[in-house]
Amino acid sequence: MLMRTNTCPVDYRMCRQTVTVYHKDGEEYTRTVYDRAYLDFRKNQTVEKTGSKESNSFLLIIPGDAQAVFVGDKVLTGEGPEITCREDWAALIPATTPNLVVVKYADPKYWGTRFVHVEAGG
Repeated sequence: MLMRTNTCPVDYRMCRQTVTVYHKDGEEYTRTVYDRAYLDFRKNQTVEKTGSKESNSFLLIIPGDAQAVFVGDKVLTGEGPEITCREDWAALIPATTPNLVVVKYADPKYWGTRFVHVEAGG
């Protein structure tokens, strides 16, 4: 007998980090803190004839019923400061802010027709 269930089989127990997502829409800046997130930093190494090259990337997962992060958003581990203007946004860069990343892709995930989480990275 085949049993069907509407519960999502994905286990979100590892989503227990706090992240702050900064979003810019025109000249409006928003800051949202998520207490149920998973952020993993990765170091990639490529070896070629001329030597090796390192690059950094990340994977962010935020469970929920709506897309929480978009391309161009900035994500900071922990609870970050408020930003209210263009100058604050421009000053918030990975080169000067440890554990800050900029989203290069945002991929919504569904279980059937139900939105279950968003995966983002860069």
